[in-house]
Amino acid sequence: MPLPLEIEKKLDQIDSVATLPHIATEVLEVMRSKDTTMRKIAAVIEKDPSITVKILKIANSPLWGSVGTVESVQRALVLLGLKQVSNIVIAISLYSTFAQLKPNPHFNRDKFWRHSVGTAQIARKLCKALEINLQGEEFVAGLIHDLGKIVMDQFMGDKFKEINEEAREKKVDPSTIEQKHLGCTHAEIGAALLKRWNFPEAIVTTLQFHHFPEKAETHQDLVSMINLTNEISKYWESKEEDKQLPDHLNNKGWQILEAKYPHISDFNMNQFIEDFCEEVDVNASLSNLMAT
Repeated sequence: MPLPLEIEKKLDQIDSVATLPHIATEVLEVMRSKDTTMRKIAAVIEKDPSITVKILKIANSPLWGSVGTVESVQRALVLLGLKQVSNIVIAISLYSTFAQLKPNPHFNRDKFWRHSVGTAQIARKLCKALEINLQGEEFVAGLIHDLGKIVMDQFMGDKFKEINEEAREKKVDPSTIEQKHLGCTHAEIGAALLKRWNFPEAIVTTLQFHHFPEKAETHQDLVSMINLTNEISKYWESKEEDKQLPDHLNNKGWQILEAKYPHISDFNMNQFIEDFCEEVDVNASLSNLMAT
């Protein structure tokens, strides 16, 4: 379904204010090429010293479970895979682009990034624990799944404030209020922006349907993974408030994954969540890796 004309005009403004860094655009172009090689991707990444340093930091971090020291982009590509490194570059670029935008006193940016980073890391760890290979796309999809909220924060400030206040007052999902006020949701806005930036279809689809994985006609396992880990991340953020563990058995994402991957039926999700909550603060760890 197309976005309302007013929202499309807002996205036109965004293209001139928050453009995707050149390196991310170039990586996307090289990845689409039929004769892509690790050497070509490495050459693109190494043009940007800052991105190169961040890639090596991430490749050497416990997050990726590397053994030994990763000293070159080419080595990181061998260990992590072509697609995974490319996705990390894109995620870093988006993170740095939107992290530098003007603050909004009505939007808790720290909480937003904490949730985004938490979703990304939970998705990565859960894929590994469940032995589901999503080629690393779960990480970047988790990190930017709520990108539309940043867009609303920056370019629809008053309306975004009104939506959040109404959602809190009525204790309902903000997406319902977004639809009422804007004729679309943050998920659709984020997906539309990434489509304009020629992002991979799997990532665009995940942003669009991460609240309703059953509606995704393609890449449903990735969409379902982010739907599930989005809920787990919300619990992780508020665990000190004595919230109950999320009921994964009634989560639509889990149900779709379980139907496709029957071997996960006996997985101890509660133990996984409790173990994750006891680990190092993921917000600090990943933010430090991505920081300039």
